[in-house]
Amino acid sequence: MIVIAAKVSVRKILACVLAAGTVLTGAAVLLPADAQPAAAASENMRLDVKLRTNEQRVALLRDCGWEVIEEPRGEREVQIPEEFDEVYQSYNQIQLAQGLDLTPCRGKRATLYTYEITNHPSGEQGVTANLLVRRGKLIAADVSSPQADGFVHGLREHPSEPQDTP
Repeated sequence: MIVIAAKVSVRKILACVLAAGTVLTGAAVLLPADAQPAAAASENMRLDVKLRTNEQRVALLRDCGWEVIEEPRGEREVQIPEEFDEVYQSYNQIQLAQGLDLTPCRGKRATLYTYEITNHPSGEQGVTANLLVRRGKLIAADVSSPQADGFVHGLREHPSEPQDTP
């Protein structure tokens, strides 16, 4: 039987714990991003990417699961109102739910890009994705129906197909 005796101080134990923590943190940071499961990556997809080009805007829409006609249906400058009425407050609730917020942009100008979606689960024609961009940054986004009584929802929401009722 061999017995090994070692004098261990609290400092040595603490140093070992800190070293192990540093190694584990470094390994987690250095792991490739595609090592994450695809579902988790899609769920955590961020909307705060740079959107300076049409290709970047189309890529964002595709990352959200939407197939779109690559050329925007519309592009125009808009003025965000200083005071939000009930409609703007309701619209901003959609934005807040997806991690965006229009309130810091009150009274500012932005560019609205509109893309036609070709794969909306409702099957409705003319559904559009609207991206409101200021200084290359997405400040608001939605998917909307062209119908007067249609829907408006967030960019990452994919409502299920309507049920047929007999």
